Amino acid sequence: MADAFSASPVLVFVRSRWHGDISLHRLFWWDTLAVATLINAVVAMFLMMLLAKGMAGGSAWFLLHLILLPYNLFLVIAVWRHEQSQDILRLATMGWLALTLIT
Repeated sequence: MADAFSASPVLVFVRSRWHGDISLHRLFWWDTLAVATLINAVVAMFLMMLLAKGMAGGSAWFLLHLILLPYNLFLVIAVWRHEQSQDILRLATMGWLALTLIT
């Protein structure tokens, strides 16, 4: 049972990024800038549709907007922890995080 749990796709995904077992190129360009940006954009469009339909409660909208924050922070920290990470990529991920929080 423990082997099945440790081999779950989510844990493999998290471990490989946290420990830097994947290439920095894939972590930064694909996982962060492509996939996470797409996910953030879809959630933002969904929230805009809710606002356009008259969803009441600014605090509820704000909480829904921040639901992806743990995933976004995880990716930023994974880039920072990667052994091949350069200052320019670290700054780029911080800028990316700021943009995801603003939009």
